[in-house]
Amino acid sequence: MKFKKNPYGTNHVLQADGFYISYKAKPGEIIYGFRSDTGGPETALYKDNVFRILNGDFRSEYEKLAPQGFDACLRFYNEMKKEYGSSWSTELSR
Repeated sequence: MKFKKNPYGTNHVLQADGFYISYKAKPGEIIYGFRSDTGGPETALYKDNVFRILNGDFRSEYEKLAPQGFDACLRFYNEMKKEYGSSWSTELSR
């Protein structure tokens, strides 16, 4: 599985089974109404209308984990969110 340019936006998307991961590289760019906390890249795990966002480029990690399924990606996100978690993650509002 690899990230591909979103034809409808400026981000890159990795489509997986029942979820996807979005990567935004350009600092300060607004996508879907969100701007990263740091003004740098961010990587978002998305499922069931919830964005779990990490500040930084985590494409290589998610490319390795996505074939193992959402739970593997969620474990990685949970391990990284304390240090790299974004205030824009919608899981925080639930």
